[in-house]
Amino acid sequence: MFIIASISYAISIFIDVFAYHLKLNIHDNNNVRYLFSLINIFQFSARGFILIFVPIMAYYTETVKDKEMVWEIILLSHFFVIIFLLPLFSNKFSFLFSIKVVKILNFIFGKSKKIKFSKIEQSEDILINNKLKSNNFYFVVFAYISGFMFSFSATFLYFFSFSYPQKALTLSSYSQILNMFGVLLLVLLIDPRVMSSIDKGKGLQEIKLLTTCRIFVHISLIILLLLIK
Repeated sequence: MFIIASISYAISIFIDVFAYHLKLNIHDNNNVRYLFSLINIFQFSARGFILIFVPIMAYYTETVKDKEMVWEIILLSHFFVIIFLLPLFSNKFSFLFSIKVVKILNFIFGKSKKIKFSKIEQSEDILINNKLKSNNFYFVVFAYISGFMFSFSATFLYFFSFSYPQKALTLSSYSQILNMFGVLLLVLLIDPRVMSSIDKGKGLQEIKLLTTCRIFVHISLIILLLLIK
């Protein structure tokens, strides 16, 4: 259960981030809506892994009441997220894994569909030359804050509940507020820019920045965990 909880949380974050890679890598003008339906199904599956993580964490927090173990699960969860996200910096891995995911989903939900896989080639020079643009700076800041709010609220709640056992419902409400602001930043400021770039045949820059921000978020949370222990 210890390992399952940590890996389930890491997979849920990986799916959220990898969904953008799917949208960038997979193109078929004859099946655009169908492909996006598959990608949405894939992205929603992240919630299924959270539904594995939450009951296990609740069990260790409320039944076992082992603060040390809860701390270790949270630490391991963030560590696994970093490990899972690192391969996404490889364009080859991202593209080949995208094909594999779509083929599996297509087999499950509509194997009569014939999808042509093609990749928009993008130069890494675009990423390097535009790194210091002011709009990229704000994109990075908002992507970091969004990821931090979401991951902090989803995991640290269980650890803090030991310090404030009479405030469980209050802490839960605060965590939902943080989660809400994180999602709002994602929906209003991050997602539109990434989708707009992909529509223009670009998007590599934003997705690499988003992936980098998510990794730094979980590095920050690991450091924070070590400081508050």
